[in-house]
Amino acid sequence: MMVSLIIPTKNRPLILEATIDNLFNCSKFPAHQLEVIVVNDGKEELSQLRQKYETLKIIQNQGKGGAAGARNTGAAVATGDLLLFIDDDILVGEDSIHRHCTLHTEYPKALISGAWIHNPDLVIQMKGTPFGRYKLKNDYLASHGDPQKVLKPGLFWAEALASFNLSVLKSDFTALGGFNTEFQYAGCEDQEFTMRAKANNFLLLLDMNNINLHNEVDRADMKKWLMRQYTGVQGFPLLCELFPFNKQGALYFENIPIQRNDSLRIKVKKSIKFWLSGSLTLALITGITRLLEGVNAGDRLLFRCYSALCGLYLYKGFRLSFDQEK
Repeated sequence: MMVSLIIPTKNRPLILEATIDNLFNCSKFPAHQLEVIVVNDGKEELSQLRQKYETLKIIQNQGKGGAAGARNTGAAVATGDLLLFIDDDILVGEDSIHRHCTLHTEYPKALISGAWIHNPDLVIQMKGTPFGRYKLKNDYLASHGDPQKVLKPGLFWAEALASFNLSVLKSDFTALGGFNTEFQYAGCEDQEFTMRAKANNFLLLLDMNNINLHNEVDRADMKKWLMRQYTGVQGFPLLCELFPFNKQGALYFENIPIQRNDSLRIKVKKSIKFWLSGSLTLALITGITRLLEGVNAGDRLLFRCYSALCGLYLYKGFRLSFDQEK
């Protein structure tokens, strides 16, 4: 089976280079059956990668349609039977591509995702700072399967899948219409695509035996992480309109404007978020958090600060998008 591996990227040349190096040097998949396509939304020409790997295809996307548009651009030029989308900070396991091919042969109408763990080198780095320790404990927890949805050992049914390591036959991708480019930022477009596939009777399979490394070295920073929360959640109101069952979750009903039937606790919580999410207030809370880091205030207090900031950035990003939708 010919595989087209598609990597959207933007302004992360060093991280991307590590991903490409890993693909060409560590994967056991036959090179003549693999096409690697980088879709660049950034300004760099990535000339070093062009010189390093002559077979690498690099396409300039110029920011059209965000991550969703970049994946669609890559899929449009792909020549493989199977499309495998990975993020630019994922180091694929040596047998990852082979596992995707094998499972698609066994389950012909399916979308399949691998799992990930943190890059061990990154774990060492993150353990050295309070925010790094917070991130390891609370953020981007490694994929896990629902024990009640086991198809066979290590393979699980899923309700939605992420696109950090996601495969689909090209014919099926075309039939489904690709990723929805109404999602301006990465964060919900992959959920929408896979939920749409499930609604069209595709299996969504999570392969916990397909282990990849998350190499997010350049984003182990509080400011960058908070901005990722802010932008990533902006697609959630649209996701909820397309799939209304998502409105039952706390992320939706605790962040929409105050409703008449809200409990007193929720009304108070929404009011506090509204007043604290202003730019000046957020800057003040961030400054206090930085001061507490500087005096080694301890993980317990700092973790509370990080969680509060996360909630406020999620609220701010959600409300920006929600209010625009309305």
